[in-house]
Amino acid sequence: MDVSEDDPDASGSEDAQNSSSADADDSGMSESGSDAAGSEEDSEAGSEGGGDGKAKAAGSKKAAAALAVSVGSFSDPSEMPGLSHYLEHMLFMGSEKFPDENEYDSYLTKHGGASNAFTELEFTNYHFDVAPGALHGALDRFAQFFVAPLFQASALEREVQAVDSEFKGVLQSDHSRLAQLMCHTSRPGHIYNKFSWGNLESLWDQPRKAGIDVRQHIIDYYRREYGPARMNLALLGGEPLDQLEAWVREMFGSIKSGIVGPANTFSNAGQPFEGRRLYIVPAVKEHHEITVTFQLPCLRAHYTTKPDHYISHLVGHEGPGSLLSALKARGWATELCAGVDDDGYAANTATYLFTVNVVLTEAGLHAGPGYGLAPVALLFQYLKLLTDTGPQQSVWEELKAIADMKFRFSEEEDGCELVTRLASSMGWVAPQHLMVAEYLHKEWQPDKVMELLSLMDPVSSSYRIDLLTRSFTELKDQLIKQQQQQQRSDPAGNQSTDQVSLISTDGSSSSSSSTVQCFTEP
Repeated sequence: MDVSEDDPDASGSEDAQNSSSADADDSGMSESGSDAAGSEEDSEAGSEGGGDGKAKAAGSKKAAAALAVSVGSFSDPSEMPGLSHYLEHMLFMGSEKFPDENEYDSYLTKHGGASNAFTELEFTNYHFDVAPGALHGALDRFAQFFVAPLFQASALEREVQAVDSEFKGVLQSDHSRLAQLMCHTSRPGHIYNKFSWGNLESLWDQPRKAGIDVRQHIIDYYRREYGPARMNLALLGGEPLDQLEAWVREMFGSIKSGIVGPANTFSNAGQPFEGRRLYIVPAVKEHHEITVTFQLPCLRAHYTTKPDHYISHLVGHEGPGSLLSALKARGWATELCAGVDDDGYAANTATYLFTVNVVLTEAGLHAGPGYGLAPVALLFQYLKLLTDTGPQQSVWEELKAIADMKFRFSEEEDGCELVTRLASSMGWVAPQHLMVAEYLHKEWQPDKVMELLSLMDPVSSSYRIDLLTRSFTELKDQLIKQQQQQQRSDPAGNQSTDQVSLISTDGSSSSSSSTVQCFTEP
């Protein structure tokens, strides 16, 4: 287990050469990831109310802790999709030392604290904050979930209902629906091709019908996947560092190693999507939004240079001469955001997904060949312009200066958010960079920028396009007519290798070969 003990005076560590997430910061992308994609925040504990009201009124800071286990939804067994998420819920249901399943919640609430957890694709994060004087007791209760959890049978059905409730709560979220669609349409057998949320059917009904002992399956999964070699702990408190370290060794030192080895890596999984496909999906909201997704290699090793931020800054720029200004001038779009999101589905050891999201007007939806493809053609023209012009160091220097300024003048981060972020990144960020990793711009790498731009070339790259639209029925009828006309004029089907898929609200789909060339040739 790696331990990070945070000293407020240490935050100004070396290299204030920082990096900016550029326009992707304001992209409207989900902070914790596509909900269908394994970033499920679960309210497991008490509210901020209660506790020592006088201390809170005086503005005292809270202590906090977070533990990230390098196991997430990518590791779910096929017979119980969503098991990592279910385990996250069940881990809070009492321990041998504190068997009352409400003990942890009650202690935190009594001392002005709260807890939460979320399941990502490659890790699960558990965290809490509490009044400073109650850190020792809270940490003791917290640690026991990883030392000797009970997985009480009486909580099984209640907690699977909680998971199911979270799943149902995002059924009307367009972005969550699109995220699960992308999972469903990924390559068969790929680790993306999972239902990582989990619900009543996948975690309770189907396993029980198959004769699976649900509780034992959870326990076996826990013993197989959870262990100190896969755990990273960040702790924030007012006590001396030696005291905090002693507490950690005392409370977490008895976690059983079991058969668990180093964290899983999925670097050999390959890219998740078949390229050059357009998916048309009915939207819940009254809008039209098109998303172009480019599949890039894992960029974790480049967190100190961030070549993708250079591209997201330019593609997502909103000033004169930008892509968005050109789209607005044509009356085709109202918003645009670009970049690699910070959730597990967009950034993991298998791939980095660079997305460009455009909110379309009616004119943008129907321009040119329709289906929102005219704005996509303009995007490809802009990417070609960036490639032909070549990487500009002055742009990178500007990003570096902005990031440096953000770091130097940043406000103090909430303690619980800080330890949550640190624990989640300790598995791949160097210790000396933990406090500043998101800001670092240590080296200009024009060759890497060009490499990424080459992977966005519309002729040779493997991209996908997803169109969320309230005009689904209209476009469906239009596409069927187009398909019929194409079959009459080209019975051999030689005109195009690109694919258009219609995904209906009942989950069924149909595909047709498309004569639309606009989104493959800038």
